[in-house]
Amino acid sequence: MMQTSQNADHKPHSATVYGEEIVVPGLDDALRQIDETGFSVFPQWLSKERVGKLGSDLQNEIHPIRELMPPDRTTVRAHNLLGKTRCVDDLACDPRLVAVVQGMLGLNIQISVVAYFDLLPGAKAQGLHQDDGLWPIPRPHPPFVANAVIAIDDFTLENGATHVVPNSHKWHDQAVRQPPNVATTQIEMKAGAMLIWTGALWHGGGENRTSRSRRAIDINFNLSYLRQQENQFIGIPRDQLPKMPERLRKLVGYQHGLNFVGPGMVDLRDPLRMVEEIDFGYNVNDKRFPPIG
Repeated sequence: MMQTSQNADHKPHSATVYGEEIVVPGLDDALRQIDETGFSVFPQWLSKERVGKLGSDLQNEIHPIRELMPPDRTTVRAHNLLGKTRCVDDLACDPRLVAVVQGMLGLNIQISVVAYFDLLPGAKAQGLHQDDGLWPIPRPHPPFVANAVIAIDDFTLENGATHVVPNSHKWHDQAVRQPPNVATTQIEMKAGAMLIWTGALWHGGGENRTSRSRRAIDINFNLSYLRQQENQFIGIPRDQLPKMPERLRKLVGYQHGLNFVGPGMVDLRDPLRMVEEIDFGYNVNDKRFPPIG
């Protein structure tokens, strides 16, 4: 079940994110839909201006180092975006997004992958899959992965809009079949919209039958006490951390997983403080050393 708040003090479509109370229009409805069907769409997640700037920043900073994926080299993927650019920081730690993901998974979340996808003309459809299938945890299990895709271009039936299989996140007794032989729904949405789904949902990118690219940003989260799909500690250069918002530094893993003795701690101390102060040398008796807890 989704982690929706049902107590008497709950304000509709609101959540507390790292101590800040925020309102996310449609939050409660989206969480109910994700619980029921496995996915939801926020149609106007980013403004037209933000989408335009995002597209130009990615063109300047990421396109020169993007990779064409084998075997047909018609799909562009640029992984480890947080290690390569600061132009998506606000998307990855957007408190609205954090609120949705916490509603799906609970409070103990972390970023697992931030990537740029570009389906070039002629790109083939992706096979259906489940994002939580990378972790060998028997089904049924509580949700532990949430994935969001933000459209930079319109998603259409012709250019490869994402296929989803509604309700498939509840099919605990069967693995994804290849070929799947199930009915899919393609999610058409305008640039700036966001599609978000739970990790057990069967889904896959579509086929691009147009003459233009179909670009998107993928932001994948998992529970903070599981290993991330992409190793953020190695992928993000240490000198980039001070340039990132504190909320983002926490989300990429510099936080306690459960409590001060739980997963993620460093010598019983807050990892975010340790990464900032450990450069003076590892001496727990030094007066500058952070206190336990």
